[in-house]
Amino acid sequence: MYLAPSMGCCDLFDFKHQVEFIDSKADFLHIDIKDGNYVKTYSIGPDFMKTLKPVVKTPMDAHLMVKHPQWIIEECAKAGAAYITPHTDCIESDAFVTIHKILDLGCKAGIALNPSTSLETIRYYLPLLSKVTIMIVDAGYAGQEVIEQMYEKIQTLVQWRNDMKLDFLIEADGSMNADVYGPLYEAGADVVVLGPPALWNKDKDIEKAWNIMQKEVENALIHVSRK
Repeated sequence: MYLAPSMGCCDLFDFKHQVEFIDSKADFLHIDIKDGNYVKTYSIGPDFMKTLKPVVKTPMDAHLMVKHPQWIIEECAKAGAAYITPHTDCIESDAFVTIHKILDLGCKAGIALNPSTSLETIRYYLPLLSKVTIMIVDAGYAGQEVIEQMYEKIQTLVQWRNDMKLDFLIEADGSMNADVYGPLYEAGADVVVLGPPALWNKDKDIEKAWNIMQKEVENALIHVSRK
């Protein structure tokens, strides 16, 4: 299971240290970009990635929780995003144009789906995608309980991937914690996004926090493999 820490959660007073450490451990750097419109909170933007790009080696994924992702796709690509992941309901009218623009800019295309969004909305452009992000809570609201029906959604997506002979990654995002690693892995998720409850809240020392989180993931996967 690949690990994708949400880098906007790094402690600003220990930022350099945390970025360097996470870059040495993570599989992806998850960059949440929020506009205060699509979701009711604001966050970092492309300039954040532009700052990180010269000092990190881990691929950055721009998760665009913005109403009009088309407006900043080029800026994200220039800032160094390896993946660009808008939400499907924000590109309904120009999905193929938007995805082809991401690809033409030299990035890998992802798509994110809120819990209430049907997988059917992405079926026709799945072959163009390198990653599908399944939100296991509603985007933009902290402290939610995981919506367990999303495990079934992931299972369905795994079946589609097999049936269509595709190789995109399946990522789970939202309220990540020790209780959900096992069910997500069992359902077929490849990547988990780590926020404060999953990582930073474990300990003020990022190395200790990472070790606690990693042990929780390993224990969950061992438990599943023994079933």
